[in-house]
Amino acid sequence: MKRYLLILCLLVLSINTIAQNAAYIPPDGKVWSFGNVAFFGDVTNDGMLGSSPASVLYFLGKQWTNSYTALLSDESPSGLKGTGGTFRFMSKSGQQIIAGGYNVAAKTGASFPNLEVNNANGVVLADLHDLQIRNTLQLTNGHIFLNGWNLMVGTDNPGSITGYSDQRFIVTGTETAGGFLYRAKLSSSAGQVVFPVGTSATNYAPAGVRYEGSPEDFKARVFDSVFLHAITGRTLYDSVVYKTWNLGQEGNGTGLTSVTLQHMDADEAPEYNINRTSSYISRLIDNEWEMRKAVNDNMAVGTLTTQPMLQQATMHSRGIAGIGNNIYFAKLTSLAYSYLPADIIHFNAYRVSYSLVDLVWTTSRETNNAVFEIERMLDNETAFKKIATVPTKAPGGYSTTRLDYYYQDTNDYDGWSYYRIKAVSATGKYVYTDVREVGPLIQATVFPNPNYGDFKVTVRGIKTPLIVQVFDTWGQQVRRMEMVGQSEVYIRDMPTGTYFLTLTHKESKKQAFVCKVIVIDH
Repeated sequence: MKRYLLILCLLVLSINTIAQNAAYIPPDGKVWSFGNVAFFGDVTNDGMLGSSPASVLYFLGKQWTNSYTALLSDESPSGLKGTGGTFRFMSKSGQQIIAGGYNVAAKTGASFPNLEVNNANGVVLADLHDLQIRNTLQLTNGHIFLNGWNLMVGTDNPGSITGYSDQRFIVTGTETAGGFLYRAKLSSSAGQVVFPVGTSATNYAPAGVRYEGSPEDFKARVFDSVFLHAITGRTLYDSVVYKTWNLGQEGNGTGLTSVTLQHMDADEAPEYNINRTSSYISRLIDNEWEMRKAVNDNMAVGTLTTQPMLQQATMHSRGIAGIGNNIYFAKLTSLAYSYLPADIIHFNAYRVSYSLVDLVWTTSRETNNAVFEIERMLDNETAFKKIATVPTKAPGGYSTTRLDYYYQDTNDYDGWSYYRIKAVSATGKYVYTDVREVGPLIQATVFPNPNYGDFKVTVRGIKTPLIVQVFDTWGQQVRRMEMVGQSEVYIRDMPTGTYFLTLTHKESKKQAFVCKVIVIDH
């Protein structure tokens, strides 16, 4: 007979069961809460922790861990189909961690009957653990941070998420890859199901789905920026909202799917904002964003919230016959893909003297262009800085013919410099060139050359360490030494032959100089 692990008195209505230290439920252990229980330390559940509908289990520790075979049973015969108690995560001493013990892909593992977040710092999912909540997720205070993992709400139906707003929601992350919020078994009887997601704790961008097909699980996440091909290609800066929604359904049902997407008005690009009356939801088809005309997809003030919004938001809705397993949505206007300020067909940067670097670039077209900003970063810096501005040569900012530009930068930095050009339109739209690398000017001499086996290498114009190497015609290294800054080294007793001398920057491993050295007989 399996033994039962009892935590003091359980048949009570007030909070009278308190685990001051870490609590552990072994694989054959069973605990049941009929009233209220508080855990002040960490909890590890390898066994069964049951709860009745009236029970509240207060968790004030740092980490709650369920094994993948753990049970958090409710009052139903199966232990998984009833109401169960509420697990309330609350702490004033930082984020709490949940290792849920669930696997979304396999749909197996532990699951909470109900969970409440009441922690201003939020709750974060532990690595290698998804989380399932069978019935209700209550967002009272704080966020759930997916941390690259997944949250499933519901089992035979979408369950319930309450308390969400622009102040508390599920954070899926800013990058193109990350975790999803899943809702179970959407169908016509569920009505609109809200996915209260956002990219960060201050950026709420929820989705709503109404599905008219047979019950299916749906998923949603959102990330910052809109890329030309959803997750690859250049960033679109102009007529877009700076958000991409990634949705999907479990099967390939083709039931009518109404998708509602909501964004914060502060995330609108300038040209999108100007032309927002012609904005719409675009989906990625054949790796390209849809271009649609004369639609605004039921644009309205955002209402995907259960509490008053503190920031202005706008939502759009459109219907699709099934969305498939994985689809990307963005918000564009009819002017999306309007021309960038310039097509820069050539850009180069090169050192012409110890203290001067020349930059040259060419445009084949300019549209409403205003200026070119010159940006530079030295190899001892971590970010580009604007060092100059060059006005456009295009009349009124418009040109369809070749225009050549030139700028000379005073730069005597004794290391590698990196340059790029930023073309900026009159409305703030911009595009970057690729980055060009410029090294220091090194003056190196080998004397005498040819020689009788003894020669001197002299370096000027650099202060950083160099590696001096001599290779024979077979590529074998025959000499190696180090020199620092402006100095000389002597190489002696070289046998007759043809050699190659190279100078390489010690830190960057970039080659700075190479020349042929010939040693002749006496």
